[in-house]
Amino acid sequence: MSTNNLQNILLAIGEFIQPIANTLNKLQKDPETIRLLQNIGYWVSNHDRISPSMEKILTEMEINSNLSEAENTFTYKQIFKLLSDSEDIENTSLFDLINQSYFRDPLLKCFDEIEIGNHFKRRKNTIEEAFKLYELKFYSGCLCLLHSQVEGIITDYLIFKKILRKDIKSGKTVFIVISDKPKEETTTGLKRKLELAKDINESFSRLEMFEFDNNSNIKFHNERNEILHGSNIDNFTVERCLILFIWIDSIVSSIYKDETYLNSLNKKV
Repeated sequence: MSTNNLQNILLAIGEFIQPIANTLNKLQKDPETIRLLQNIGYWVSNHDRISPSMEKILTEMEINSNLSEAENTFTYKQIFKLLSDSEDIENTSLFDLINQSYFRDPLLKCFDEIEIGNHFKRRKNTIEEAFKLYELKFYSGCLCLLHSQVEGIITDYLIFKKILRKDIKSGKTVFIVISDKPKEETTTGLKRKLELAKDINESFSRLEMFEFDNNSNIKFHNERNEILHGSNIDNFTVERCLILFIWIDSIVSSIYKDETYLNSLNKKV
């Protein structure tokens, strides 16, 4: 091979490599790329330490029927961060995730951003109080607040979707099913409201079918009534509070996604 041919080949190689080298040089200075590489390094360095506890939590979510909705609520990233930040990883569980800002703040933010009425937005303060009670381990108060808000959130959304309308009769608030039927149906209680809401999205449908303790006699609305009416005083536990937080997060997130999508469609019209 002649010297000129060799020089031409080397020149061509240099011209080919230079743009790649320039791109790599830019990437090394890009903040997003730096954060990505740091996150990858962080994940790799913590994987061996975290893996057994991660497997334990994921298995519990799979086999514990009470946590069935957790797979639709908690993200792998949230659980990984919970474990990687823990100083006592062997004793860290999903119960600790509720106290973390990366679970709490997005849920509370939904109440600010969802536009279905001021009554709904005002529920944010009550949910904040429930978080505080949970942190203080006052599970009785926390559970009662959460159970009351589940029905309230669903009622607000049914009114917004024009499935229910609110009325005052004899000084008492009642909710009437909007339909073409000649006779008005006044609905009370969570059971009927879930029946009306189950076709809105999959989150409401799953809640309508949910059973505590894998027991068909303990539907969500059954336990809610027994807790708030005082006949059940045995289930003021951290696990029951966890379950309620999971369901509230699921419902509110589903409303946020549905309304965001519908609003985006309306803007295109």
